[in-house]
Amino acid sequence: MKITAHRGYSGQYPENTMLAFQKAAEAGADEIELDVQLSRDGKIVIFHDESLERLTGNKNLIMEMTYDELAKVNAAKMIYGDKFGFNLIPSLEEYFIWVKNTNIVTNIELKNGRYYYEGLEEKTLALIAKYGLVERVYFSSFNHVSLMKCKALNPVIRCGALAFMPLGNAGYCVKSNGLDYYHPDMKSLNEETVANCKKYGVGINVWTIDDMSSLIKAKNWDCRGIITDYPDICRAWINAGH
Repeated sequence: MKITAHRGYSGQYPENTMLAFQKAAEAGADEIELDVQLSRDGKIVIFHDESLERLTGNKNLIMEMTYDELAKVNAAKMIYGDKFGFNLIPSLEEYFIWVKNTNIVTNIELKNGRYYYEGLEEKTLALIAKYGLVERVYFSSFNHVSLMKCKALNPVIRCGALAFMPLGNAGYCVKSNGLDYYHPDMKSLNEETVANCKKYGVGINVWTIDDMSSLIKAKNWDCRGIITDYPDICRAWINAGH
């Protein structure tokens, strides 16, 4: 079962920052989940919310600011203050330059759910190809149309359908639309859905696993992976032979 660090090691460090990604690797994560959007000048940046406000206090949207403007914003200000110093909103290219020299696999969530960024799929695929990471990257999104577009552009790239609500016949739905993984909220996952995904050869990466009962359940259901804010705790539990 793969351990995927949710926005990096976000349980202890500023989410979606290079610090959180580096700490996730140190904690023994197999994979890192991160979120991508486009700045006003078309740069792929790593940030979860469409608005900067929750994390930085700035009320602008990511897409309203240029990359140079975003570089002046502290991504950890509202949550951590100065505890971890100034944390830059990273570009996806900066992350790739780092991750290519590790064994980490990356789950890239395309933030095309509330606003459909023009060219986000093409730009991201081009950057993946530039750094030779096609075999070490897969996409996820709540916008399944965006995922199918990625498959049309590059059939080799793996894609996982994110879901907030329970989806009946999920394995068939994912498989019949040419996708590879199903990414449900743990609260919505049940044995029937697990069996349906296994029937159609669809891997399950379940989120967000931050309590022991959910971890045990995901392991017993033989999920492909767990997405967690605390990769070190999950790693220690798995390494203990559970």
